[in-house]
Amino acid sequence: MLPSVFVGRIFSTDVRISWWFGIVPLIVCPKHGLALGLMFTVTLYLSALLHEFAHVFVARWTGGTADEVHLTPIGGIALVRPARGAFGMGITAAAGPAVNLLICLISFPGWYASETLPGSLNPLLMPIDVLHSNSPEVWHDLGLLIFVANWIGLLVNLLPVLPLDGGQVLRASLLTRVHPEFVNRTAINVGMFVAIIILIFGAYLDLSQVVLIGTFVLMMNVIQLFQTENSEKSDNSDYDSDLSAVEESLFESSHLESPESSLSPLDQWRERRRARREQQDLIRRTEVEQQLDELLAKVHEYGFQSLSEQEKKSLQSCSKLIRERGKSES
Repeated sequence: MLPSVFVGRIFSTDVRISWWFGIVPLIVCPKHGLALGLMFTVTLYLSALLHEFAHVFVARWTGGTADEVHLTPIGGIALVRPARGAFGMGITAAAGPAVNLLICLISFPGWYASETLPGSLNPLLMPIDVLHSNSPEVWHDLGLLIFVANWIGLLVNLLPVLPLDGGQVLRASLLTRVHPEFVNRTAINVGMFVAIIILIFGAYLDLSQVVLIGTFVLMMNVIQLFQTENSEKSDNSDYDSDLSAVEESLFESSHLESPESSLSPLDQWRERRRARREQQDLIRRTEVEQQLDELLAKVHEYGFQSLSEQEKKSLQSCSKLIRERGKSES
């Protein structure tokens, strides 16, 4: 996880702020002054906070959980576990940009400062140079800063690049169209293509900011590719060991089984993967039952009112999950 510092707990969710926020005033203040730089940093922080808690609330609404958010200048990272399935993943990922879009519509400069609209729509420019001190112009400047902060967050997170929200939405949509084993690889390929386009565009127009964004996007894709390859190597090593075991088993039992009745090595590997998934489900069920026992013990000893709101929701979700599994097994 990115270097960050704990700043508090809101709605049963730990909030941490990334050290990258320190770079924002260092970039803005030398050109636009200390007051404007600090005001823009605070505005960006609050926008990222709203963005991330949109993920948190929607993830919980879908039946998932959310424990912690890390705020960064591009929107932050929400440690959420949405409900299983493409819909839960997609709507949770889209919630953050949707909040940014709503704030952009409310603070749209066309309502009150149409002369600044071209500059406000350019995410590489600051629509104001100095923060004014008199009351009417202060609100005017604050509206522009709110729009710019959320406009930047919206545009960045719409990029179909993992782990940004656009990449998560792309990944959720691929779950319904691509074999699960190729979802991450396909999403990474799309991200690589987007990064190359951004780099070419920035180099052609000689825009260092765009080149920097393209480089950042490319770095994120390289990290995702590295993680995916490590995961695939682990799976392949499992496959190789499983294949050797299958070949040995087939050799020993060749006089007892006909070739038609034996599973192929690939089917044996798939069966092994299915067994591992069942084992993971069993572990998760055990964890849920243990969490339910702990919550019930607390209720028995201190009463239901002793539970926090998050614990009450966890109690309900655990009870519901166990009831559903009991019905499916019966």
